[in-house]
Amino acid sequence: VARRVVEQAIGEKLDGSPLDDPNAGKNPAAVALGKLDTKGASRNAPRVRRPLRRMVATFPVDNPGLAHSPAVSVLEAVCARLRGEPVPVSAPMLDAARKHRVHLLLADSLSPRERDPGLETDLRNQAILDVVRERELRRLVEAFSAAGIETLLFKGAGLAYTLYRSPHLRPRADLDVLIRAERLADTDRLLASEGWTRAAEPDAMLASAQRHYRRHSASGLTEPLDLHWRIANPRLFADAIAFEELWARAIPVPILGSGARTLSHIDALFAACLHRVAHHDDAIDLLWLWDIHLLASRLSADETAAFIDLAARTRMRAVCVRGLALAAERFHTPGAAALVGALEEQSATPEPSARFVGGGLSLLELLYADLAATPAWRARITLVREHLFPSLLYMQSAYARWPAGLRPLAYAYRIVHGAPAWFHRPAPGGDECGE
Repeated sequence: VARRVVEQAIGEKLDGSPLDDPNAGKNPAAVALGKLDTKGASRNAPRVRRPLRRMVATFPVDNPGLAHSPAVSVLEAVCARLRGEPVPVSAPMLDAARKHRVHLLLADSLSPRERDPGLETDLRNQAILDVVRERELRRLVEAFSAAGIETLLFKGAGLAYTLYRSPHLRPRADLDVLIRAERLADTDRLLASEGWTRAAEPDAMLASAQRHYRRHSASGLTEPLDLHWRIANPRLFADAIAFEELWARAIPVPILGSGARTLSHIDALFAACLHRVAHHDDAIDLLWLWDIHLLASRLSADETAAFIDLAARTRMRAVCVRGLALAAERFHTPGAAALVGALEEQSATPEPSARFVGGGLSLLELLYADLAATPAWRARITLVREHLFPSLLYMQSAYARWPAGLRPLAYAYRIVHGAPAWFHRPAPGGDECGE
């Protein structure tokens, strides 16, 4: 049965011969894709200004008013179940698990007596999708290797194949790939030749550190790809660690081919702690915290020492403490308390990155932080220009209905129309997660 489901997902038999099933045209992968819950919730973790030892408060967020709410009790039950405790699974738990994208882990923990048809369907659909996505990923890895472009699987895809019992248990909305900045043009041409279409977006090198692509495969699956040349967009985090250092410690992913590599556990843990703060306002997202829990649990003594050195050297101790402490509070991560203590011992001097802990920064504050982290005036001018005056090609695409003679005025319209968003701060909230 599994063989036949997979064959229908990929549109052909595993031996390469065509399907003879009259229903072969109905693609389970496309159906499953439509059912995936990839809608991110708002990023509403509240902003805090506290010493390292006070960066974790009552579950699930730094808001005493929520400490005894029903939602908190449900989330605690989900976490307890993921920790292996015999907590009965309820409908509110399933809803919370789906919201935080840990429903597949919850499904995988069910005993035969606890079978839930909805979760079983989710698990089966995700497994089918993963077969198709893995085939496309192997093809892309081979293309990068043939072109001599060194790439690292980043975030979800890399973690799925190195941390989880099966990759389909780690949901991911897109494929993240990290490259050297100087190979950006080569990579862009390669992706175009492989059928990937770039999204309409400004060409920026300082204001952003990624580009977005999509590819429609023959199986009916649309795969988004995020191409990164730094580990984060905010300048304070972007240059915390160079590609060369990540590449030197990278580990292979043999199932995806000889050229497939991803971040080491040290660097993956570092990136996971940074990502949730730098890009997602310190949102309380159980999937990201579970990643941190798994990574921290697997560090050897030497890797733990190397991680502490990396966090101290890059002045990211507060950010790392935040992620580790949240994960430990929810999942009782082995060794996390000692790791947090070791990081706190070295936290005598203030760190600029600590102001991101708690989230709540407006776009204007983020720009100010970017400018402060960019010492050269020429680079600062470039950064502001990329925000205010994107390329004419992008403007022609974004304002295609404007008459050609008025398109220069589109820049002024864009600046004035977008100004209020720069002053808006995410509202303090509860246990919202962000995609």
